[in-house]
Amino acid sequence: MSLHSKALSFFALTVLLTLLAAVFALRGGPPAAAAAVLALLLCAEAAALLVFRAQVLKPLAEVQGATRQMTDGHLDHLSRIQRKDEIGRLGETVNDLAVNMQEVLLFVWNHSQESRELLERAAQRADAPPDSELAEDFEKLREENESLKDIVTSFSYFEIRLEHERMLAESDCGKDGRCCGGGAACTCPTV
Repeated sequence: MSLHSKALSFFALTVLLTLLAAVFALRGGPPAAAAAVLALLLCAEAAALLVFRAQVLKPLAEVQGATRQMTDGHLDHLSRIQRKDEIGRLGETVNDLAVNMQEVLLFVWNHSQESRELLERAAQRADAPPDSELAEDFEKLREENESLKDIVTSFSYFEIRLEHERMLAESDCGKDGRCCGGGAACTCPTV
């Protein structure tokens, strides 16, 4: 059932119950019957509110939590909403956004790795004196490249870890979250 249908059902139920209460009130029936109808109306509205909360508000809060995690740099916290309505499609879109953002960041990381190597080779070929402008430019480029890599590695990724200047599959990492226990002789295969 779509969110639109749920909203229409909620509205129709509320109108129907209100009309029912108004009819009984106008008929001038016994006070006990009016009290019973009012109690039924209040119970039905409370039930409708609980259903609305469970079917709409709670799933939206879960999607909002997943997007909050993404904005905090945790691209590995995906939405777990598995529905076929608008909220489910919103959860899928948030997950797609996380995956796309991860792909862009990993693309940047790969290119920063390549840029670092190119900078090192260019600096060696230039053979500029340490105090020259060219040497300073190379150093500034290295620093900017490292800053870019630091930004990319500050995110947490879905099934991928950036460590020891390598991209690793999460399945290759130890339980402590570090590649092969974090040793310098890490032999985990790269992705």
